[in-house]
Amino acid sequence: MPFKLNDELDKLVDTLARQANMERWCHRLLSELHHTLDLSYLTLLVEQEGQTRVLASWMGNEEFKYYLHPLSLTNYNGVPPEHLEEVRQTRRAVTRTAHKPFKAIWNEQSLQWQRILFPIIMHDKAVAYLYAETLSLERLTQNLAAFERVLLLIASDISVHMLREEALTHNISRRSVEAELEVRNYSLREYLSLLKQLHEVTLALAESVDLDNLYRTAITLGRKKLGIDRLAVFLTDMQQYTMQGTYGTDPDGEIVSRYSFSSDIPDHPLVHEALSRKDVVVVKENAPLYFGTQQVGTGWNAMISMWNGDECIGWVAADNLISQRSLTEHQKEIMKLFGAALGQQIVIKRSHEALTRLNAELEQRVQQRMQELQQTNKALEEANRRLEAWSMQDGLTGVANRRFFDLTLKRYWQVAARKQLPLSIIILDVDHFKAFNDTYGHQRGDVCLKQVAVTLENLAEKHEKAIFSRYGGEEFVCLLPNMSAEALSGLAGEMLAAISQLGIPHTGTREGIITISLGLYTRTPVEDAQEEVLLAGADQGLYLAKQRGRNQYFQWDDAIAVEKEYQGAHISS
Repeated sequence: MPFKLNDELDKLVDTLARQANMERWCHRLLSELHHTLDLSYLTLLVEQEGQTRVLASWMGNEEFKYYLHPLSLTNYNGVPPEHLEEVRQTRRAVTRTAHKPFKAIWNEQSLQWQRILFPIIMHDKAVAYLYAETLSLERLTQNLAAFERVLLLIASDISVHMLREEALTHNISRRSVEAELEVRNYSLREYLSLLKQLHEVTLALAESVDLDNLYRTAITLGRKKLGIDRLAVFLTDMQQYTMQGTYGTDPDGEIVSRYSFSSDIPDHPLVHEALSRKDVVVVKENAPLYFGTQQVGTGWNAMISMWNGDECIGWVAADNLISQRSLTEHQKEIMKLFGAALGQQIVIKRSHEALTRLNAELEQRVQQRMQELQQTNKALEEANRRLEAWSMQDGLTGVANRRFFDLTLKRYWQVAARKQLPLSIIILDVDHFKAFNDTYGHQRGDVCLKQVAVTLENLAEKHEKAIFSRYGGEEFVCLLPNMSAEALSGLAGEMLAAISQLGIPHTGTREGIITISLGLYTRTPVEDAQEEVLLAGADQGLYLAKQRGRNQYFQWDDAIAVEKEYQGAHISS
């Protein structure tokens, strides 16, 4: 027989009316709803001065929090913003199913969580909202009518209490100007003290002998000097989208090695925000606090990303698990500076360790060269060859660069002229690439160019002595010695098909994917002709391929040039 709670909910309304202040009122409301309706996570939001703010929350482990100064939703981890927007528009309750609580970062067990957001209406206007999460809707569904009646009845309580709290707050504010000034002076002294401590921490970081010592020093002094309960330093590989631990603090505040901790970067709004913004401390209240992937408590959670140019190299995580002290604005600023200093030292130490390893290798080579002169010369030649190869390589795509192509073209032209062999060339261009960058961003554009370059280079390398180079921007060139015009046409067809098969989305083309246009030209050098005629012919072909609609190739030959020249002369006559 279903357990009916009508009487209990009616008693709850009477009990709420006798509460002395808003904090006790919220505690009574959320605790009763938790116990009687099997609601695990609860958040009460109120409309205050035109904004929706968080007034109180109840966790599944009997943890109640009341915010004397209601929190902005941007600083609270626990209510899906899209649910709130939907309820604002419809003024009706919203229920959604998810595999984990909204606030959870790590979740190893996939369950059927129900997320419910109720509007609390008074005079046809939402004065508050109640958000809840539960693994079972049975008890709430059985008593939905009684529950909605409670929401209707408490709407006036919320309005009255909020007005009373605002009046009290304003009254206290008028009488506490001097006290506030003293608090600000104290806060300033605290900030200056923290700056001094940060200076000492920064000097100690700079004196760290290696990366391991740097990570440990950062955790030790960060806790000791900056007054933070728990710290951890994580390194990131953004290409693999993984994270790696270094040192951190356990739930008791003891420093422990976390090198064994490795994982994919969690898919969570807090993490995404922290890893996408420079020089910003991302802080969320009411956040689950973890040791590894195991939740050990609740409090504020802060993340400060560390950067090397435009590359995110890791982040510093901090929380208040032990003391539960609030985070001041001065502490946030100090943490931001701390993260910047640590990130800079990581880059310096990495470079120094790489240089140290290089110097050690060079010293070993010198000793070997002193013993065997022949091996020394070979090693030097190999090093010079590698250095030359690096100078001839395009930094973004990894294929040969324009300089290497220009040098190779002269050499291949001279060989073809001496042996009277054909020399073929393909100039190609990624279609509508500016529109691709404008639509998807330069980072996606760079990835696209890399994919195109690697794919086409693999095709070109199947032909002996073929050279594939980046010519500039989204333009590439392929030089093929001793290849006939017919074979060149076949290779161009393979290149078109290979790029289409990549299927890189591009809404700016009629095909809906990335395509290329190619200009082809084959020429056997004759007396007094320079290699520039080869480029000019291929460039004409590329122009006509684009003019005819792109995603195709056009093979230029001298007969076309003569015909155009003749037509021009005929018109002029």
